Amino acid sequence: MNIVTTQFRENYGAHDWDGTGECPQYWKNKGGDTYVLQDGTDVEGFCKAISHSNNYSEVFVIDSYETDTLPEEESWAPHTYVYPISEGFGCSIMQENDGDMRSEIESKYKSWTLNSDSNITDHQVVYTMTNGDIINGHEGLTEWYDCQNLTNNTHTL
Repeated sequence: MNIVTTQFRENYGAHDWDGTGECPQYWKNKGGDTYVLQDGTDVEGFCKAISHSNNYSEVFVIDSYETDTLPEEESWAPHTYVYPISEGFGCSIMQENDGDMRSEIESKYKSWTLNSDSNITDHQVVYTMTNGDIINGHEGLTEWYDCQNLTNNTHTL
């Protein structure tokens, strides 16, 4: 398997930029992701598709290597698993609730397609609730909270 790690940076100078003249530069590292590429995945193509840069943010590859062992996973930064599909790359990530989400949420599963041209399509989110309910998407989660007579606090979804 191949492992790809990335760095995400945000240009804080662009927040107040009016779009004219040269954009102020004040870049801040904001973390990154670890991708586990299934055998047969075009590593070079994936690295190209995942990388982007504009005046506001950028993602670039820090490292790419082949290994037989998964790197250790942090609860706050689970690995994203990548596999080849005809449109580019299928991506998925499972995040267990370690206290960063509402207590009623047991886990969150996200999947999407990263097209070869760097566009993301087919984004889906599925929540597993502590009572066993399976909820599709943010709207479904809002409806679930409404039915449970719980106030939905969207920043902790």
